Amino acid sequence: MEYAMSRHQLELFMRKAKGNTSMQRELDKCGENNSCVVSVARKHGHKFSPATLTRWQHDHSEEAPQAH
Repeated sequence: MEYAMSRHQLELFMRKAKGNTSMQRELDKCGENNSCVVSVARKHGHKFSPATLTRWQHDHSEEAPQAH
């Protein structure tokens, strides 16, 4: 159940980030550092773990934050 709740938070955060250029800039600075992405998410009120993000990236590789 905890993973489902974390995954829901992650999906909400990703939808929010897609429409927010400021958040996108923060995520771009993270590159492939999942701990950094989690920190940005927490700053914006979303809680999930780096492990949840890794699983989500595996399932949604085309939507995951990419290093530039």
